Amino acid sequence: MPTKNDDRTLANQIITFIFFYLAIIFITSIGSTFFIFSRIMLANSRDSISHLTTGTINEIDARLDKVSAIARDAYVLHTTKLLDENTLNSYIHGIINEYPEISSVCIAYDPSLTKVPNARTLFQEHNEYLMRSETNTDYQFMDWFQIPFYVQKNLWTEPWFDSYASEKYLISYCLPIYKEGKAIGIMRFDTDLSYLQSLVSPLRIKKSGYAFLISKLGTIITHPTDSFIMNESIFSLAEYYDDADLRKIGKSMIAGDVNFVQIKGKSIFQDSWIYFAPLLSNNWSLGIVIANSDVTRDLRLILVIQVFISILVFLAISIIVYSRTKNVSKPLRKFTELAENIGKGDFNSSLPETGSTYEIVRLSKSFGAMQASLKDYIKNLEVTNLEKNSILTEVRFAAEIQKNLIPSNTEHPFGINSLRVFGVFEPASEIGGDLYDYFMLDESHFCFAIADVVGKGIVAAMTMTIVSTFLRSSATHYSSSNRILQELNNYLCYNNIEANFVTVLLGIININNGVLEFSNAGHVPMFIRKMDRTYKKFSETHTTAMGVFENLPIEKETVQLDIGDEIILFTDGITEAMNANDEFLGISGVEEIILKLGNPDPEKSANTILQRVHDFASNKSSRDDITILAIDYRHPNR
Repeated sequence: MPTKNDDRTLANQIITFIFFYLAIIFITSIGSTFFIFSRIMLANSRDSISHLTTGTINEIDARLDKVSAIARDAYVLHTTKLLDENTLNSYIHGIINEYPEISSVCIAYDPSLTKVPNARTLFQEHNEYLMRSETNTDYQFMDWFQIPFYVQKNLWTEPWFDSYASEKYLISYCLPIYKEGKAIGIMRFDTDLSYLQSLVSPLRIKKSGYAFLISKLGTIITHPTDSFIMNESIFSLAEYYDDADLRKIGKSMIAGDVNFVQIKGKSIFQDSWIYFAPLLSNNWSLGIVIANSDVTRDLRLILVIQVFISILVFLAISIIVYSRTKNVSKPLRKFTELAENIGKGDFNSSLPETGSTYEIVRLSKSFGAMQASLKDYIKNLEVTNLEKNSILTEVRFAAEIQKNLIPSNTEHPFGINSLRVFGVFEPASEIGGDLYDYFMLDESHFCFAIADVVGKGIVAAMTMTIVSTFLRSSATHYSSSNRILQELNNYLCYNNIEANFVTVLLGIININNGVLEFSNAGHVPMFIRKMDRTYKKFSETHTTAMGVFENLPIEKETVQLDIGDEIILFTDGITEAMNANDEFLGISGVEEIILKLGNPDPEKSANTILQRVHDFASNKSSRDDITILAIDYRHPNR
């Protein structure tokens, strides 16, 4: 059943791939553009606003410095008595007429002193020069008089409302008048606040930018919103809008700092940039506000253009790549169908047209070569399978023959009630190189043998068949175990059997008296268990393996069996069984198994040993044939 991914064509995958990486490139490009140009435009805005602010501040400072310079000159003329009062008044009226920065001049004395003239204010109204004498002495409590009088220092005042004369907001440059080193009055030079406002209010930056001026106490002196002028301070607005950023900026402005900062709060300055710098003449601060949208307007236009161009580039690339990949993928789809047909066994499908693409042409030739190769392979495979099946049939037939050579398990072989025999044979493959056999030499002598051919497969099985056939045909002609093995060894050597060697343990039991005579030709030990479950191991061999040396001398050994004795024999497939840690069972492992066996019973003993070996090997495939033969003599009838 086709999966979801099967529907994705090569063209779609390439488009997806290109879109993914182009998207990364475009996003990176747009992000880099935004990052770089935003800083460039921000720097340009700061520079242009800085120049505008500096120019405005210089102009205001120049006007205020002019007022302070004129005031100092007039002050010298007044205090040194170089001019009489009428001449001084005329001089001051001339100053008011010539300099628009000065709207009025006041000379006031401390009312607590005696023999001082009344305060007088000189001003111009409707092109007429006037002088007003101040009989009301409440001026002594006003800031313009008290602060410079007591600090005894020339200074500019905070804006104040002249309710006595002009009824306008004024800022005044005040100079203490001294007599004999003691302050006796104040000489005040007034500037109409609207004059300063006329210097600041016309300033406009881009679409929404404007300028405002605050005093050294934070009072708003100029602002596009008239209701703020002299009614609000930057701190009252910060408090009203609960704007911590605005409060912090206000502190920086009255401290005389220069900075360019962004406000993101909810005040009237929200989402704007503010550049501020101090006036050198009176420590006021000029701020210029410009909306963030004005700062980034050009940047947004650049980003829109870049995004539009990126989309056009992507679409153009996508169309070009898609049309090209469609031309390439068309023969590939046909090759896919061809591969499916070949997979179903149709090796005669015709190859599709390839066009002029080099890789597709080579792919077509490769498919053609593959078709021819698969045809030859299938033909050869059919021949090979026929031969393999024939060989497998022959091997299975040989395995059946081999199994038929092994005696069938019966409780009492050959009707002998004094013996019980049970054997197990598990070849590592279809056929093996192990053998066990038993038969009667005559009415009173029972012969048994267990053998192991070094090697596996057909050669080992054929050798074992020869051994089995020779033993049965020749053993009856010889009366001792060693003589039988001598004849077997010579036979194997003379006939040049294609096996390395054969280990054999052969024994003869006199069933009348229980005498066991046996010879071990290089085989693993034999064990004899008693009724009390003790055992004896016979590990001494009487000669080397069979089929190597001619005329090999072979000894024999005799053992008297007791009633109930159990003989246990096995091949090296038992001792060489290996567990998951690649550890061999060994003779010591076999002894532990034999020690835990129950009462002598050949069938139970053989099957228990086999099961324990399998448990030890943890179902690991056998490395060698496994053969077990168990015999008990004159078992009690229990």
